[in-house]
Amino acid sequence: MTSKLDLRPIIKTEEFEKSTDQEKFQTLTLRPILKLQNELLLGLFKNHIVESKSTYYSLSSEGKVLFIENSLQKNIVLKNKLLGITLGMLTIEEFAVYSTDINLYNKRIMSLIIERIRSQSTLL
Repeated sequence: MTSKLDLRPIIKTEEFEKSTDQEKFQTLTLRPILKLQNELLLGLFKNHIVESKSTYYSLSSEGKVLFIENSLQKNIVLKNKLLGITLGMLTIEEFAVYSTDINLYNKRIMSLIIERIRSQSTLL
């Protein structure tokens, strides 16, 4: 059986000497998970656009960025789905680390997801 860790892509990283434990967790755990789950994250957001009957596709580039940010910050159901997609890929050991500061890690996860979706908005 393939482990969750084996599924994750390897992301080249720089030295960690001056990084905090949270930064290391973000780089070594969260970023690879989000890269692995990228298609699903984008698909879920596309579905949100359709379900919300939004005028997203007729918005300017700036308007699209604002729509993405507002949706991911204010829509609790969407936010929880995206967090669930991410957290479901944690190992039990990683979940223990996440549990030490849930609010901090949720903010980091959502910031990474917002940036990921914004940078790929042309694929929506």
